[in-house]
Amino acid sequence: MSTLKANDNKVDLEHHHRPASFDNSTLDDGDFNRDEWLRTQGEKNPFYVHDLTWTPAEEKEIVRTFDFRVLSWIALMFLFMQLDRGNMGNALTDNFMEDLNISLNTVNLGSTIFTLTFCLFEIPSNIIIVRAGPQRWIPFLMVLWGLATASQFFLKDRVTFLICRALVGMFEAGYIPGIALYLTSYYKRSEMAVRLSIFWSTLAVANSIAGVLAYGILHMRGVAGKAGWRWLFLFEGLATVIIGLLSFLMLPGGPTATKGFFRHNGYLTPRQEQIAMTRLIRDDPTKADTRRKSVSKKHFFKALLSPKIWPNILIGFFGLLPFSPLTILSPLIIKNLNLGVPALVSNLLVIPGYVISLSVMTFVSWSSDRHNERAFHGALASTYYAICILALATLPADANKFMLYFALIFAMGGQTCWHPVNAAWIAGNTAPVGKRSIALAMYIISVNACDMVSVNLFRDEDAPRFIRGFWILFGALLFTIVLFIFQRYHLMYINRKRDEKTKDWTSEDWRHYNETTKDEGDDHLSFRYNY
Repeated sequence: MSTLKANDNKVDLEHHHRPASFDNSTLDDGDFNRDEWLRTQGEKNPFYVHDLTWTPAEEKEIVRTFDFRVLSWIALMFLFMQLDRGNMGNALTDNFMEDLNISLNTVNLGSTIFTLTFCLFEIPSNIIIVRAGPQRWIPFLMVLWGLATASQFFLKDRVTFLICRALVGMFEAGYIPGIALYLTSYYKRSEMAVRLSIFWSTLAVANSIAGVLAYGILHMRGVAGKAGWRWLFLFEGLATVIIGLLSFLMLPGGPTATKGFFRHNGYLTPRQEQIAMTRLIRDDPTKADTRRKSVSKKHFFKALLSPKIWPNILIGFFGLLPFSPLTILSPLIIKNLNLGVPALVSNLLVIPGYVISLSVMTFVSWSSDRHNERAFHGALASTYYAICILALATLPADANKFMLYFALIFAMGGQTCWHPVNAAWIAGNTAPVGKRSIALAMYIISVNACDMVSVNLFRDEDAPRFIRGFWILFGALLFTIVLFIFQRYHLMYINRKRDEKTKDWTSEDWRHYNETTKDEGDDHLSFRYNY
């Protein structure tokens, strides 16, 4: 195949726009008709221009447009989702359990029920997203879970509490993997970890804002004869509903469908639309077909049974076991440390932990994309997390209370530090889109299913230090480190086997394979996994 090159100020397509799934070391003898392969795939998309060239500056401008116009709004949506998910921890500091006459074990049961319904509806919701389009389905879900959150204003007892937690979990299902899938329609594989880190960084921002909002709103206890936590659920739930309704107008259908109510002329010029689509297809030819269609049974079961996906799924389960206990119980743990501040101030004292979390996660994701490396970044970030959890487990009972506070804050700083890297790893290593959607749903199920285990590790009888729970979390993080390293060498082995199988193939061999094989996406012998 002849290399497509423009003049010096244009992009060298051979080196700058080769799909990441193709390994340079295996592309001899006519590059197995890569030019023909891309042309065939590109014919499925009217915006693909096979011989199109562009400058790096043009591409950066398009990516910045997507960051500002699409990613920023998605981050705002996620911020309100996290406010709705995290306000239970704030409510606990305002006599929530006493008002409803329930115990911490009942609160843990509510978290388990929330997670159970979240996981049960995750895959069905993600199947609907592929068919209906995320720009429609995700705002619809947001309105529903906002209403469910606001309805907690009317809680009366244990039963109504558990019902509301089930509804919130059911309506939030599908949002996160749907957003991750949605972003793959705008960004290349090498751009995903940073974008997902920006997306998840709003988790830290939301948790910080939640502390400030809770501090103010919980002081409304007594207004209209209602507890402060009731006003907290009502205000944050209704705000979510408003953002959900606006999202129907704000989210475009894709990089070439940016016209809408607030964007009459669209975000991109016709040339920019061609560049946006062509660069995606050159990075991953499976993205050429943008038609909405149902997820096939074949793709569903290929994702569900793939041994190449499950190590990443287990990483999510074991690596994020500490997340929910630290998020939900950190204000209560700080309150029990008796630092000499009012109980409601404990909601503000968790903010430094979320600032550290934002900083660490952003750096790890940036470095991972920059070096195009996933496994070692995840393993090193998990090591930091494990050391912090170990400190909480081993500090003596008579340790200085401020030392315990700082240990907790730095542990909170490791909560999601590798999470975007692992999600980008899955998204980049799984194709086509139907299989990718199920794989991302499986991953989000795993990181939420661990909540059903993790929140029940912290029992009433272990308060206030919860030593036993922290030891279990430390063991889970050690296993996570092993999984990261295993997955790296597992994928290296698969790539090497494909290299060995195809190293002597001629262009005719590749042509015959492409015409006769049923392999597709990441099962195609030309695909090389990132690690």
